[in-house]
Amino acid sequence: MARLLWLAQVLRDAGLTVHEVPGWKTRGGSLGTIRGITCHATAGSADSTDSGEIHTLLHGSATAPPPIAQLYLSRTGDWHVVASGKCNHNKVGWAGPNRGFGNSVLLGIEAQHSNRDGEEWTERQYASYVRGVAALARRLDIPVSRIAGHKEHQPKPAPKGEKSTKTDPTFSMRRFRDDVTKALAGAKIGEDVEDMTPEQARQLRDSHFVLAQGVPSPTGAGRVPLHVWAGWMTGAVKALAGAVSHIDDETRKQLQKDLDAIGAQIEGVPGEVLAAVGAGETPEQIAARLREVLGDRAAEVGALLVDG
Repeated sequence: MARLLWLAQVLRDAGLTVHEVPGWKTRGGSLGTIRGITCHATAGSADSTDSGEIHTLLHGSATAPPPIAQLYLSRTGDWHVVASGKCNHNKVGWAGPNRGFGNSVLLGIEAQHSNRDGEEWTERQYASYVRGVAALARRLDIPVSRIAGHKEHQPKPAPKGEKSTKTDPTFSMRRFRDDVTKALAGAKIGEDVEDMTPEQARQLRDSHFVLAQGVPSPTGAGRVPLHVWAGWMTGAVKALAGAVSHIDDETRKQLQKDLDAIGAQIEGVPGEVLAAVGAGETPEQIAARLREVLGDRAAEVGALLVDG
């Protein structure tokens, strides 16, 4: 894969403040196709400076040769682009979303933080982390499920022969991925989410739940993806319509009851979910939602849509 020379611009386009560390465009080794993102904390002191932290990323540490990460996120919320090539920010993971992947296919972000429970993540830095990762995931065309914490990638216990286990970052990665999903859907984390009404928050939560988990199956057995459910309902309605001209009154009444039941199921799907893939959003926003639903099958479904 070519160097990630677009890093600075993508982050700026997301409305973030970006600084370019001299030499970043030629720094780092050869990369493969990026498969995921690893979120780190520097584990420096609580009063560390940006210059000191970046110096470590550029010159390495006792456990990692330089450069250590492509990106650095300051406590101020500012981003610093350190390298465009492969960096040494994690090992080949033995767990988590990016298990089996290592530095050649994972993008690394080091955020300035002591990695101690006593230090809270400020809203400013956390919101910037979410918005930046969302922009990177969109540009790389990777699902949110491929965003992992270092602690998920190299957790305790380590497999035989490995000693490097990690605990960073200290915030919940499940919450972080949820917030990245919201950011991809258009919510500006740290800016307008707190201004949502309770009803708007419920609608956003419900729509994400249905897109991710599907809707109740007409058979009563669990949940099915929204597109599968829609196919079943469409087929049922067509079958009923085709049968209407060949039935007696009693059967017609029963079919009407069945049709009413199907209609009730259709009305039961949250309106905001159907609107989520409507004309009110750009194709990019719709694509981001569908990638979350379809996961690894997104490319296959996309080819079918193109071919008709």
